[in-house]
Amino acid sequence: GEPRPLWKAMDEFGMSGSEMVGFWDPACPVTTGNPEVFATVYRKQGKALIALASWSGKDESVHLAIDFKALGLDPATATLTAMPLENLQAKTTYQMSAAITVPPGKGLLLTLQN
Repeated sequence: GEPRPLWKAMDEFGMSGSEMVGFWDPACPVTTGNPEVFATVYRKQGKALIALASWSGKDESVHLAIDFKALGLDPATATLTAMPLENLQAKTTYQMSAAITVPPGKGLLLTLQN
C-alpha cells in the first residue's frame, strides 16, 4: 500500500478495542532480546500491532521473540510487516527469524497477523 499518515494507519488497524501490553509488563508477548529496544503490543482478535522503540544512539539489530499462543496466532502462517507510514517507514515484510534494524532513537510499527 501507499504510505499514509500515522493516525490513518492506526484507525485501519483498529486501535479502539485493542488491548495494550506494555514493554514493562512481564506478560508482554513480544520481546526484543536487546536492552536498548523495547516492544509494546496492541493485540486484537487475529492480529497484533508491535511498536518497537529504541533508546540507543546507534542502529540496533533485534530478533523478536513472539508468544504466538498468547496472541492467538499461528506461527506457520503469520506475517510480520512494517506498515507504510508517511515520513516514518517504508512497507517491509520480515521473515520471523530475521534480524530487524531499529534506527537510533526511533522506532518501527509492525503488524503481525495470519
